[in-house]
Amino acid sequence: MSAGAVLALQIAAVALVAALIVAVIVAAAWVGAAVHDGDVERALGAATVMTYERAAARMAGAPAPEGKADRCAICLSEYAGGDELVRVVPACGHFFHAECGVDGWLRARRTCPLCRGGLWPLP
Repeated sequence: MSAGAVLALQIAAVALVAALIVAVIVAAAWVGAAVHDGDVERALGAATVMTYERAAARMAGAPAPEGKADRCAICLSEYAGGDELVRVVPACGHFFHAECGVDGWLRARRTCPLCRGGLWPLP
């Protein structure tokens, strides 16, 4: 075999390996996004929106993060109580004003803004 043929064969092998690596990365990102998109939509569903009073009652036994359980971690405003609606992260139970942008955070980062835990507990 000539030196030119060996070089062409080596270049073709490197190109094939690079194409396989890219294909694996794209496939993993696509499969991972499909799984997480379902989690985000479930975490943004109507079942995770409730009144502040109900969410606070559910968190009564859990320790308050840094003593700020009465403030939304997104907008830093105090909860008004009563019928004010909050979005609850299913995995950890942390909650945030439903109107202050936590939905955008969950869609972009797929984690709780307070504890950085996933949206759903592991099975």
